[in-house]
Amino acid sequence: MKVFARVAVDVRHPDARKEYSYLIPQGLTVSAGDLVKVPFNNSIVSGIVTGLTDGSEISTNVKVKSILNKEHITLPSDFIIFCSKLAAYYGAALIDFLKLMLPPETSRKQEMLYTAAVACQSLPERAVNQKKVLEVIVSTGGISAREISQKTGLSASSVQSALMSLLKKKLINKSYRIVERKPEIIDVSMHISPAYLTEQQKKALKKIFSNMENEKKTILLYGVTGSGKTEIYIKTIEKVIENGKRAIMLVPEISLTPQMLSIFQKRFPGKVAVIHSRLSVGERFDEWHKIYNDQADIVIGARSAIFAPVKNLGLIIVDEEHEPSYKQAEHPYYDARTAAILRARIQNAALIFGSATPSVESYYKAFTGEYLLVKMTKRASGLPLPELEVVDMREELKDGNRHIISRKLEESMKQALSVGRQVILFLNRRGHSTFVICRDCGFALRCPHCDISLTYHFDDKSVKCHYCGYNLKAPDTCPACGSSNIRFFGTGTEKVEQEVYRLFPGVKALRIDADAISKKGSLERILSSFGMGNAQILIGTQIVARGLDFPKVSLVGVITADTALNMPDFRASERTFQLITQVAGRAGRSDFPGKVIVQTYCPESFAIRAACEKSISSFYREELNHRYKSNYPPFCHLLNIMLKGSKKEMLEQHAIEIKKMLQKTNERFLEIYGPAPAPRTRIKDSYRYHMLLKSNKAETLIRVENLLKSMKRQKEINIVWDMDPQDLL
Repeated sequence: MKVFARVAVDVRHPDARKEYSYLIPQGLTVSAGDLVKVPFNNSIVSGIVTGLTDGSEISTNVKVKSILNKEHITLPSDFIIFCSKLAAYYGAALIDFLKLMLPPETSRKQEMLYTAAVACQSLPERAVNQKKVLEVIVSTGGISAREISQKTGLSASSVQSALMSLLKKKLINKSYRIVERKPEIIDVSMHISPAYLTEQQKKALKKIFSNMENEKKTILLYGVTGSGKTEIYIKTIEKVIENGKRAIMLVPEISLTPQMLSIFQKRFPGKVAVIHSRLSVGERFDEWHKIYNDQADIVIGARSAIFAPVKNLGLIIVDEEHEPSYKQAEHPYYDARTAAILRARIQNAALIFGSATPSVESYYKAFTGEYLLVKMTKRASGLPLPELEVVDMREELKDGNRHIISRKLEESMKQALSVGRQVILFLNRRGHSTFVICRDCGFALRCPHCDISLTYHFDDKSVKCHYCGYNLKAPDTCPACGSSNIRFFGTGTEKVEQEVYRLFPGVKALRIDADAISKKGSLERILSSFGMGNAQILIGTQIVARGLDFPKVSLVGVITADTALNMPDFRASERTFQLITQVAGRAGRSDFPGKVIVQTYCPESFAIRAACEKSISSFYREELNHRYKSNYPPFCHLLNIMLKGSKKEMLEQHAIEIKKMLQKTNERFLEIYGPAPAPRTRIKDSYRYHMLLKSNKAETLIRVENLLKSMKRQKEINIVWDMDPQDLL
């Protein structure tokens, strides 16, 4: 009897990224989840077996090809179910999610070893290097050329030359060993709370353990900054490991990975694997196999770690669950939080969402009882939360202070630095100046490929586009009128750094932004240096607002709280509230109280006021009321349809046709807004039109996705869609 396999094939053409039937050759055992090689058109491609059939669904006039061979990787059936549900929800091809569960395409790293063929052998007196090398090999046994160089002090080329001669004389043998590529771990000197538990932590753990055994609801762990959520995570993971299961710990940014690793490696030595995009291909390959072969009990990483091949999963933790970076902003679009919910359900694992500022959606689910709310409202240290003071920068301007650091913040920095404390300054904009303009003719430097102002960078005297990477030397005169009256406006982290050195010339400052941490390991080194006290001031973008715990930081300055507030996004108030609250939490986490200075041009903003007054519940009530009136999440689901192309008129016309097609479906629970040019109308020479769809039923939007997938595509237009978008710009 012939047996066929349904195979999700990995091919480039979007219309071909489907499942196809292949005959299983006699003598080859194939199961669901196997990674296989199959013929497709005139090439050989990889695929994953999603199931076996008897071939009854195959048309009689279709010639079925055979599987060529099977690889040494098999994904368990629950992994395939998990990916299938994600693909259905996000309107993507199954293979796109299955690929995320596979290792990168590389191989094991091998190192050549040398052993002595004979115990003793005389060599000519002039063969000095050969003698040295042979003596080391005889005394050591299997040893690599690198290790021989270290022991003898000879250069790598001299060692290689000596080894070649010894091999020719058959005095040594060579073999190979597998070398594990371990990710570099730099101790960032994080402050770790004592292992003893506070009363609030004990109550929280009791509630969590009871839920894990009984109700098994998703848990929302709301804990103020410094309340000891990490210790709760550790104790919960310990219990899961005691029960013979494993855990995945998600952090929103790579910046938090080294901190968590420092803590978890000390508490769980030899049991932790790490997955994130800054690992080399080889490191990711080795970490993947470590997890796949059940050699790690805990996986820590950014959003992609939700696809780690953990087979006996007992717990998923999503730390700082409110962060928008959990949403993948490119194909295949997915939200790691949604993926965590699906995976926990399929693998019967417990799920904890943790945050000091939960997302509005999670707060609402806890309020309605869908999630179990576990609260920790006091810091583990016993110290109070830092006091927040608002500085109205409009008043500073009236009083003649045109600098970016207010007099109040400057004075507070002097006080903190004078007693050996550290300071964090937060500004969510990198670069020096956010735009360059001619004061005579009004010409502003813009990217020729994007509808975006170019940002001035002081370090290399250049102007750059932060979307496509276009850059050039900053002009001394206006390109339009030739005037020398060209000026730099706006504030970025580089300008803050300059201002710090102007005000405090003897102080050492460090800067964390996308430019400063572009090289591998640079982020870890900056955090480690600051943690060891080598610098007194840390300046950074939103990276410094997330999870940092430095005991000497007594003051946090928010340079401008208004950056996110005026964005054309319904989440603007939520993100402003979260950023202020989170960055404020970096102050006073150890033996002394903290202070936060919030500079703003809009002190009357409800989000800023609520954050500074620590009015958590009143903020969520107000925001939920606004969302309800405007019909935004959590009271509906969103689907953003984006059309991209080089011809603006063609895009607009095609977008109108799509809207008409959707209107003809007569979906009862569907609202369509647009089409309209996206706020960022052109990126990388590609125009962008979008439509926003709302529905209180996710199934309605899933049907729209399926309709879009079945549409005939135009080569000049790229259509993408994003379920539950985090970015509407």
